Parts: sequence; C-alpha cells; structure tokens
Amino acid sequence: MNLEETKEQLLKWFWEGSYTSKYKEEDCISITKEGVVRLKLYTNENFYSISATPPGSRHPDGLGYLGCIAKSRKPRAGETWTRGNDLPDGYFCYETWIKILGGIVGYELVKIHGPRKEIEDMDEPI
Repeated sequence: MNLEETKEQLLKWFWEGSYTSKYKEEDCISITKEGVVRLKLYTNENFYSISATPPGSRHPDGLGYLGCIAKSRKPRAGETWTRGNDLPDGYFCYETWIKILGGIVGYELVKIHGPRKEIEDMDEPI
C-alpha cells in the first residue's frame, strides 16, 4: 500500500462513519513531506491530528501505523499553554480506527453535574 492508497482508505473510513459533514477532503487531509498521511479534525474545544503510515513502510513489522493526538484549542483559565493527550494508536487497520473514534468521543464528553430537577407546572409560582 502506498501513501495515496493509505489516504484513500483513511478517507473511506472517515466518510462511512459520518452522518453529515461540513468537511471537504482538501480541508482536512494531506500527505506530509515526511511521508505521513495526516487527517485533521476540529471541534469547538479541541483539535485532533490523526497520523497514518501505510503497511509495508517505515515499520519493521510491515503493518503500518495509525494514531491520534488530541489538543485543546484554548488554554485553561490561568494557563498560557494548551493541553493535549495521546489517544489510541496501533497498526493501520479498521480496529485501530474504531478505537481512535471512541477516544475522540470520550475526549469530547463533558461532566454531568447532577440530575436536572423538572418543574411540574410552570404556571404555579415557585
């Protein structure tokens, strides 16, 4: 598998899992001069960089590489740097892709601060 085929496979996995997207291919994926396919995804809070190298290249096992790094797009209050984390990585395969998607969903989740109390009748004064 070469870099262009790796790019096409990554895009296939990306689009098959997307219900809808505002992304265009040229906006989110590229082949770097170092020979890595890079898929960049942005949310309101975070940036995700997914890196892929094709099977048969740059890895002694010949299975390629697929991994993701998450980075906050803005610093936390009182900090001047942005935080980041490594998300799942592994061989270039569909199973690793699914682990990365799960990692992104988990990274995006926010804490629920307790049960919401519903008001039965909005016409009655509180």
